[in-house]
Amino acid sequence: MRYLLRFLILLFLTLPAAAQKYNTALGTAPAGFRWQALPDIKAAMPLPEGWYYKADGQKGATTYFLTRDEIGESGEFQTGASLNVVRKVKAKTGRQAADYAELLMLRTGFGPGQQQLDKTSSVDGPFYKRAVRYREAPSEAEPRVVYQMALANAKTDTLYLLTFESPEKDWAEAWKLGEVMLRELVLDARL
Repeated sequence: MRYLLRFLILLFLTLPAAAQKYNTALGTAPAGFRWQALPDIKAAMPLPEGWYYKADGQKGATTYFLTRDEIGESGEFQTGASLNVVRKVKAKTGRQAADYAELLMLRTGFGPGQQQLDKTSSVDGPFYKRAVRYREAPSEAEPRVVYQMALANAKTDTLYLLTFESPEKDWAEAWKLGEVMLRELVLDARL
């Protein structure tokens, strides 16, 4: 496994990278983190030291989890990030990736027990980024804060749906890590 990770890191150094810091090759992980390879999508994300990684699903429909708590059979966790990737969005939804990202984010944070806190959007080359942060307070559980970002590659028609969540009481500390994880995500722009 260690050799596979080294190989993937070397591979990422030679690929054109795009993420929150576009056109930045995978280098030294931020302090307190290590790089976690996401091999099916040729990506890497900083994983805080002591956190857990799990990939679930089949190739082409994998969900990646980077969590503070170990994920059990149920797939539940308290604090962490998840990443879903949808390729060929138009064939699956009838809409281009950027349009579908916009549609997803229009609905985010407006469900029962949810309160939208803020919303942003930006464009950087072929990448369209839509993000929403909201508070979720279901009657049967403690309140949570959720940051959800739809990152659409208009050139390849691929959608990356990133979510970082934490109990509201832990949000300020958790987001210090989550912000680094999402900002430093490295993607292969050709996917």
